[in-house]
Amino acid sequence: MLAKLFDKLKRKIYLKKLYRTDKSLWRVEMARKMGVKVGSNCRFFSYSFFSEPYLVEIGNNVIISGRVVFLTHDGSVYLFRKRDEVGGLFGRITVGDNCFIGMGAIIQRNVKIGNNCVVGAGAVVRKDVPDNSVVMGNPAEVVFKTSMLEKLLLNDKNLFIDPFFNERHKKELLSKHFNVD
Repeated sequence: MLAKLFDKLKRKIYLKKLYRTDKSLWRVEMARKMGVKVGSNCRFFSYSFFSEPYLVEIGNNVIISGRVVFLTHDGSVYLFRKRDEVGGLFGRITVGDNCFIGMGAIIQRNVKIGNNCVVGAGAVVRKDVPDNSVVMGNPAEVVFKTSMLEKLLLNDKNLFIDPFFNERHKKELLSKHFNVD
């Protein structure tokens, strides 16, 4: 009994320390605490919403931007509430390994996002996404393969790619690259 209490206390201390030092990892831990199955080396930036967290599974090496919604239910069945057999429509959401989900994306129920995928900002994903795909739009459609995205990004002279991504020096590097004072 005392060991359980001590473990719980250690966990609270760990979460408070994470909150102060690395909020993206803290959000991952909070999602796990809510019931989301999250793989290793994931980062969640800003707020995301999980309607039924225990129905969401996220693979390894996944980055989730802010305001992403994982919508595992369909509330429209409320219109048919007088029928006894209608209680709700629910489904799982699965995100594979090595994925990036852009700001404000909405992932709907019964969707499986494959490995090595990119979901564009604001996309509404209503159907499965095959491995190695980039999807955008509402409804989200495959626009090209991740190999094409890699070629486009690495050859674009208007973009700045920081191989060492150092948050402390980011503003200085970006200001210099884009000639901003």
